[in-house]
Amino acid sequence: MAMKTFKGMFQREAASEHADRVPEPDEQCFACGAALAESRMYERYRVCHACEYHYHLKARERAALVLDLGSFHEDDRGVTAIDPLSFGGTRSYRSRIIAEQRRTKMTESALTGTGTVFDRDVVFAALDFSFLGGSVGVASGERLARAFEKATSRGCAIVTMCSTSGTRMQEGLLALMQMPRVIAAARRHSRAGLPHITVLSNPATGSAMAGFVQLADYVVAEPGALVGYSALRTLRQTAAQQLPPDAHTSESQLEHGLIDTIVPRAQLRDSLGMVLDLLMNDYRLTAPRGRRAHKSTHTHRGAWQLVQLSRHENRPNAEELIAHMTTSFVELRGDRTGYDDRSVLTGLASISGEAVVVIGQNRPHSTERADDGWISASGFRKATRALQLAEKFNLPAVTLIDTAGAYPSLENEEGGLGTAIATCMATMLETPVPTIAVITGEGNSEAAAAMAAADRVLMLDNAVYTVMPPEEAAARVLMGSGDRPEEMAERLRLTSHDLLKLGMIDETIPEPGEGAHTNHVEASLLVRRGIVRALTDIRGTKPAKRLAQRYERYRNVGSARTSVRGRLERQLAHFVDRAERLLDWGRRRSGTKRTTAADSHDIPV
Repeated sequence: MAMKTFKGMFQREAASEHADRVPEPDEQCFACGAALAESRMYERYRVCHACEYHYHLKARERAALVLDLGSFHEDDRGVTAIDPLSFGGTRSYRSRIIAEQRRTKMTESALTGTGTVFDRDVVFAALDFSFLGGSVGVASGERLARAFEKATSRGCAIVTMCSTSGTRMQEGLLALMQMPRVIAAARRHSRAGLPHITVLSNPATGSAMAGFVQLADYVVAEPGALVGYSALRTLRQTAAQQLPPDAHTSESQLEHGLIDTIVPRAQLRDSLGMVLDLLMNDYRLTAPRGRRAHKSTHTHRGAWQLVQLSRHENRPNAEELIAHMTTSFVELRGDRTGYDDRSVLTGLASISGEAVVVIGQNRPHSTERADDGWISASGFRKATRALQLAEKFNLPAVTLIDTAGAYPSLENEEGGLGTAIATCMATMLETPVPTIAVITGEGNSEAAAAMAAADRVLMLDNAVYTVMPPEEAAARVLMGSGDRPEEMAERLRLTSHDLLKLGMIDETIPEPGEGAHTNHVEASLLVRRGIVRALTDIRGTKPAKRLAQRYERYRNVGSARTSVRGRLERQLAHFVDRAERLLDWGRRRSGTKRTTAADSHDIPV
């Protein structure tokens, strides 16, 4: 613990004052004192083998770290803007720029160019802290904007790597206006449906953290990096108390869902390669000719027994299903507003070779917290973000439904729970990509419906899907007491067999043995088979027709009547109701010999 505390203190001080200082190979580690002379990890990655502290890398070293050997070609080296404001002082800004150029062998803080990652073309751009703290001025802004434009024109991804202190003060408002300059080019690149991956290193603060970095599709950070918009000294000055040990770090950013992952430098190239393969995957599943139609099978258990099975403590959750039914999975964290609801698991995955976006309601096996199994407003916003990425990259969206419902707390209500549910459901209904929902456990209330309004809705045989739990329905809605949930479960018609008859779902998926809880691997493979079958069925439908079919499906749920037929049906229903009431009254009075005038007011009308 002491080492971690010291290491954290060192990282913050080094980031704010000497982030680009790197010890010589024969020196000791600044953080832990370990000898670096014989360290292959330090020699290759500038990472201490003992405490894993990540030292500064120059922009060209970062290009060599992630790009294929010899593939990098620098662009726009001649783009410069020395002292656009003729900034004066004891030492002129112009002379300082010239000195930095001679010292670093760079012409600006931004290094841009092209290269390949596992033979896939990319545009590369890096902000180097060793050149005036990686600050962004007119020349750096122009280089970054050109990099995004080149990626757009070439139809390829862009990888940005940032070690920066923010805007260059000596260039005044001209420097600040580089934010909209770069963002405009980044948004054009995004609208073209092309990936932007950014990597944050120590330190990453200032305008970049309020600019193009936050618009990236996937945000990676190195361990222990100082990450955040504000400068560390500013936070210390404005804080009413001492900052927490991990404040303003990549770990804190991950916990709050502001970045997607933390990757050690040695694993960074492989991680970027996997993300690019998933985001730019062009393989599509097709249905074989002459395939037999799927025949659904159903359990003979009662509805209440199925409710208990759907809640079994060992029933596979989304995390386990994804692990067994996908060949690769890259998690997407958080809703980008400062929260990361772990009850919703989202990410990019490969199912039978095709890249998809997976959104899983991740119900834990044990209820360690009061909100376990419940979904917050942040969870629905997180799902919406994943659906938007699916639309951008034309990837099918697969949702796994298993939830106790939307978490009913004051904090959640004030966090916009209703709006988050509605936005998530609207996005699910309107996205043009194929959507498949699988009810894997207990699908309750609006929380389930928000992520299940899909082109195809599948359901595990022992799962349930209902407006509310039978206990709650029995206690609050119809019976006035909670002692008959078994009867309520039957009345709600919440089983897969009932819902298939009602046309609410399209297909049921069998479960192994006595249920999915007995064999997680087999259950996952059965779910994967159902997803692949549904995906190939709808893959051939054009997006416009698919959207029209989805609209008709949810527009015509239920059997509402209109005009003459509606009036006749309503009158018949009232007549039947009166007849049933009269028969009930007759049965109650059958024990008396005669009806007195005093009793006549009890006869139903």
